[in-house]
Amino acid sequence: MADDKPLRSFRESPWRYSQFVILGLIVAGLVKWISPFGWLPSLVVGAIVAISYLLFEKKRGVI
Repeated sequence: MADDKPLRSFRESPWRYSQFVILGLIVAGLVKWISPFGWLPSLVVGAIVAISYLLFEKKRGVI
């Protein structure tokens, strides 16, 4: 069952943006666990971190 499609790099994969979502969720969970914030403020903090990292990677030219 050999597949003749060439392997795509992570940059070309549609999953390349999943790292930012995962990072945002991890940060949100940590903020919720460590701080007295509820889930909504924690998710906002996680989203800010994820978007900041996305913009940083775009500025570096990785994405």
